[in-house]
Amino acid sequence: MKYYVMAEKAEADGTIIYKNSHSMTALKTGSFLVDYENDDEKGEPFVGPLICKIDDEHVDGKMSTFFMSPAIIGTKQFYNDLLEIGIENIEVHPVIIRDEVNSRIFDDYLLLNIIGRVSCANMSSSEYETLGDDMNIIDQLVLDSSKVHNLDLFLVHEDTDCIVISEKVYSHLVGKGYTDIYFEALKLV
Repeated sequence: MKYYVMAEKAEADGTIIYKNSHSMTALKTGSFLVDYENDDEKGEPFVGPLICKIDDEHVDGKMSTFFMSPAIIGTKQFYNDLLEIGIENIEVHPVIIRDEVNSRIFDDYLLLNIIGRVSCANMSSSEYETLGDDMNIIDQLVLDSSKVHNLDLFLVHEDTDCIVISEKVYSHLVGKGYTDIYFEALKLV
């Protein structure tokens, strides 16, 4: 089976968003989201909406199909396209994106928390930088095929900014005509 990394395609005229709520919540864990806003060590289940703000210098930019920062945030249509092919390992919460300069609100986006974090990077073959204990930025991901287990959508444990999709998901999304999503075929060893 072939696998691809999927990412937000950086557009010169694109929009940048920042998180305005849930400041203590890690949003790319591969597990169900836990909110630590109330200083509770155990945390509480995440309750949306996630509030985001468009960077004031990019308010007239193109809105992406999905954003990778501050979390995986996608349009409702993008989420429906994933559901259409049986992708069910996503915890979903509403998102409100505010453009404070033009007094606009975008409410057709969802927080798409991917449930599934797989330790599958072959680090000796991948190109990456280490920022500290268990903090890697993988530039060229190589997968260990024995650890992928025919999954269709998951985060890579070694760098949770790496979203991996199967050929089935890739073909479906390409067939939908998305032009603002970056895909790259991955090498497996």
